[in-house]
Amino acid sequence: MKAIKKIKGAVILAMLVAVTAVSCKKDKTEDPSANGSATVTATNYGFDGSGNAAFKSTAAGIVQVGKIWTLAAIKDGTTQSITIVLSNVNGTGTYNLLQDNADGNGAIITKDYTKPGDATLSYTTDLASSTNVKGGGEVKITKLTDTEAEGTFYIVAHNSAGKDAFAEGGKFSGKLNKQ
Repeated sequence: MKAIKKIKGAVILAMLVAVTAVSCKKDKTEDPSANGSATVTATNYGFDGSGNAAFKSTAAGIVQVGKIWTLAAIKDGTTQSITIVLSNVNGTGTYNLLQDNADGNGAIITKDYTKPGDATLSYTTDLASSTNVKGGGEVKITKLTDTEAEGTFYIVAHNSAGKDAFAEGGKFSGKLNKQ
């Protein structure tokens, strides 16, 4: 349970940093796509045994503070979200999301981010399924500069009831807010 609270705390903090970074504007005439925004998609996405849906966020945020790298995306027109936190990012590479990984990397997929107290709506890579299948996934950062990030991902996550959520064929690209 401590590990779940740790990752949820890190994800909440990372989401706040990402939202703040994406929502801060220097100039009202600035192009919104140049203001910390990124695009996140997944070709196969679902909850609790359903799938074959797509995930698309056209106003996601990617933030890196020191070596902590965070992607926060809300599915366009919904309250569903994907958040990925990587704790030791030095550059491009493959980052493991497997439950209990040594770096503490993790992801949360939520059905409704407006109800953070309902553990059945948050699916994390830090939990196992009801049949003890570990949560996990992988993030491949293929481009990482001081201003841009892009790559791919997949996630398998579970909620407090052991039900599954997943995102496959995930891609991200856009402006990196580096602090």
